[in-house]
Amino acid sequence: MIPYITIPGSCEDALNFYKNCFSGEIVFLQRYIEIEDYPVSKEYEMKIAHSEFCADGIHFFASDGVEGQHVISGNNIALSVSFDTKDKQLATFEKLKVDGEITMGFSETSVNSILVTLIDKYGIHWALNYDHD
Repeated sequence: MIPYITIPGSCEDALNFYKNCFSGEIVFLQRYIEIEDYPVSKEYEMKIAHSEFCADGIHFFASDGVEGQHVISGNNIALSVSFDTKDKQLATFEKLKVDGEITMGFSETSVNSILVTLIDKYGIHWALNYDHD
C-alpha cells in the first residue's frame, strides 16, 4: 500500500521540500500537459498530475489534484494499492465498494495501467491500480 497525497497548487514545491528534508528522490513526475486527451486550462498544464517520491523508508505518490477539485483535510490522501492481476484488483474493488462511493470507474491510464478509485463506507479514499505491460 502506498499513500497518495494531494497537495493542491504546490505539489512540485512540496516534493522539492521533502527531497531536501529526507534526502530523497522524485523518481517519477508527470505534468497534465503530458497526458493526451486530458483537457486542463493553460494555467494548470504544468501542474503535477502524478509523481512518485522515495527516500530511506519513505515512499508515496503525490499530485496537485484534479483542476477545480476542492481539497479538504481527509480527501487529500488516498491509499493506493497495486495488483499483479486484474482479477485481484476486481475482487478487492467488489469488496471495498459495498456501501461506498465509486469516484472514478475503471480507466486506462497514460502509464499502461487500469485504475479505479472509490471511497469506502468508512470514508477512506482508495486508488486500486493494475499495472499491465
